[in-house]
Amino acid sequence: MTAAPRRGKPCAHSPLTHMADQMDSQDLDESIIILRLSPELMLKSTPVRRQFQDILRRNLRFILKREGVSHSIDMTRGRVTLMVPKAQEARALDLLPKVFGIGTFSVVERIVAADLDTIRDNCLDLFRDRIIGKTFAVRAKRMGPRTISTRAIEVETGAVLGLHAKVDLTDPDVTVRIEVIGQEAHLYLDRKDGAGGLPAGTQGRVAVLVSGGFDSMVAAWQIIRRGASVEFVFCNLGGAAYERQVVQVVKVLTHLWAGGLRPHLHVVDFQGILAEIKEKTPTRFWQIVLKREMYRVAEAVAAETHAQAIVTGEALGQVSSQTLSNLNTIDAATSLPVLRPLIGFDKKDIVAIARRIGTAPLSERIPEFCGISEGSPAVRSNRDKVAFLEGHMDPAAREAAIAGRKVINLDKLTAADLRAPYLWVDALPETAELIDCQPDPYYRAWHVPDVRHYTVDDMDRLYADLPKTGTYILYCAHGVQSALMVEHMQQKGYDAYAFRGGLTSLQRELERLGRSVPA
Repeated sequence: MTAAPRRGKPCAHSPLTHMADQMDSQDLDESIIILRLSPELMLKSTPVRRQFQDILRRNLRFILKREGVSHSIDMTRGRVTLMVPKAQEARALDLLPKVFGIGTFSVVERIVAADLDTIRDNCLDLFRDRIIGKTFAVRAKRMGPRTISTRAIEVETGAVLGLHAKVDLTDPDVTVRIEVIGQEAHLYLDRKDGAGGLPAGTQGRVAVLVSGGFDSMVAAWQIIRRGASVEFVFCNLGGAAYERQVVQVVKVLTHLWAGGLRPHLHVVDFQGILAEIKEKTPTRFWQIVLKREMYRVAEAVAAETHAQAIVTGEALGQVSSQTLSNLNTIDAATSLPVLRPLIGFDKKDIVAIARRIGTAPLSERIPEFCGISEGSPAVRSNRDKVAFLEGHMDPAAREAAIAGRKVINLDKLTAADLRAPYLWVDALPETAELIDCQPDPYYRAWHVPDVRHYTVDDMDRLYADLPKTGTYILYCAHGVQSALMVEHMQQKGYDAYAFRGGLTSLQRELERLGRSVPA
């Protein structure tokens, strides 16, 4: 952790001096962090920049309060000065690189009077031991009226430090930085990179189509970085376990990067729409029609949430639906602009960004459900022809899916919300395979005929035996072991659930279905 700022010779013309008017070279209770706006913000007109700064301050306060970091914020001359308790400095420094709109930031090590001798002597005291054996440079900058020559600061300070290390003005190992603000000088070494971009929430609202995979999550991150507010639209083709995985990764993205936006995830059950597509349209056009239906759903959500564009993770030529011809056809399904932040990205570049922003560990576990075509999908299409084919479909399936969608407030989502609702089922679907996970003695005493048997110690064998294409219902005596194993299976990408209520409830369900029940 960087040392707390100390006063050399206190001065009386700064909003910070109230903390140390009576101090002389004493430690402060608070750490002072200078935040510099992204360069783009400095090019804005004064009213626009002020508006963006206010939104940045709102986002900062939201994130710091959420994480329990006490703070105060001062904004002057394009600088944001953040003050936090010394004990919470490390936590604040972890959070700042994920706040869009911040270009760089530095922890002030000492604040002294803007006097040449005072600056020089304090720099020698602070930095001499840290430059020995290294090269260094001194950089001075002034904000506000000319009270002192920055050139003189650099020459004088460099001269005394040069007695202990070698000067290198081109590529120094260490840069001693001095910022003169009015009657004060701020002394520090580190200048750390921020997230850049524009403060989240400055550019209007968009509806982001997400699948939970690498592409859609990186596209969402890119558009948030450009200042957009987001509503997420998830077209669920894979059931509750798939929904849970997508909710998890979207929650991670928004928690890390979308502080202050308060986004929602709109979960739309696409099974009815998918059935319409498969029944009413030719197989080779399924992928194109599916994407057009997703766009129509996103447009409906956008209308209700006042979003002005649709955002997708499509990259040119990556899959059959993303050829230029097919993208042209798909775009015709909506009247809204479609923004594709990743259109020119290679897959490896997308994955690299996903790893950097923290979504990759979850995205890489999510199975692919969007590839519904059987045989060779169309790589070229015509808008009018596809629209004609869609004319056989009943729009009621889409309308019902939109009306019945689940809306999740991501800010209020808890760990319990991410777990319990997605683990249990109360009925046995016809297509699901039943799995017994009781300990061996209990299995020998009672089990469903011809059922597979795995205990919690057999997970490696289970993963080797079971394909991820099926749906699995696990049971045990009281539902404890089954829930534990299902938790692991869902994290691995399996469509797996625990039967609620233990063996008594399972027996009743088997009897209801007319299946044989052991005595």
